[in-house]
Amino acid sequence: MPDTPAETSLGFERIVFFSDAVYAIVITLLVLPIAAEFEAPEEDAQLLHVIGELWPHILSFLISFLVIGQFWMAHHRMYRLIGSYNGGLLWMNLFCLLTVTFMPFPTAVLGAVRDEHHLEVVFYAASLTATSLALVLMWTYARTHDLLRPDLTTEQVKGFTVGSLVAMAAFVVSIGAAFFGLIAAAICWVAMIPATRFALQRTSRT
Repeated sequence: MPDTPAETSLGFERIVFFSDAVYAIVITLLVLPIAAEFEAPEEDAQLLHVIGELWPHILSFLISFLVIGQFWMAHHRMYRLIGSYNGGLLWMNLFCLLTVTFMPFPTAVLGAVRDEHHLEVVFYAASLTATSLALVLMWTYARTHDLLRPDLTTEQVKGFTVGSLVAMAAFVVSIGAAFFGLIAAAICWVAMIPATRFALQRTSRT
């Protein structure tokens, strides 16, 4: 027996609430490597020095917080455009959340980066790309399986599609840039935000 409209609405809300909870937990876990590395100095005068030595972990925390926040906002916008769901979308969403829950690990790896080593940055950039790809695949699945809201315009659908592809392209480019160091990769990540915002400005009016 098919679900009633109320049951369908409740099921859809559970997908969104569960996803939001996962994003919130992951963002919270990002701070744990900083806490694990911190050791209180014997003298108060050494506190700033000890905190200063943690700057790679603090930087990786800030980068991951902002990027995962962007992923969450993209996920939020996507589900404002999706009107129904099926089992396939549930699995696509779980795969996306899998890549998100993995992010604290590459964040910790990035915190251990040194000037002479760039493999940590490449690994981190590849992890971000995996999440971006998962979002694109989930949107593509919803678009090709008639799960979008029926009142959407072609411009709105195209706008989100282009925005998703622009973001993923920036992450793919950042993998190559990561071989030149963290700064080169970070430029790609920072440039991705205004580029994606511009592409999504039509859908933000929904």
